[in-house]
Amino acid sequence: MCGQTGTVDVHQVRRLAELDRPGRPQPAWVQLMAKWRRKTLVVCSPCHDTIHARQPTATPTQ
Repeated sequence: MCGQTGTVDVHQVRRLAELDRPGRPQPAWVQLMAKWRRKTLVVCSPCHDTIHARQPTATPTQ
């Protein structure tokens, strides 16, 4: 997501339905997974830690 290279982790959700929560803005990683309709997302280790800490991540590069 942030463009870093090196060690990566795979973030996974159980169901795509978990990504669709109306009523509040979604983080960039949620939007990306929903757009691609994928339950997994390969991210660098710091971004993966940030996702699990429920903090905003870097803007995705496409």
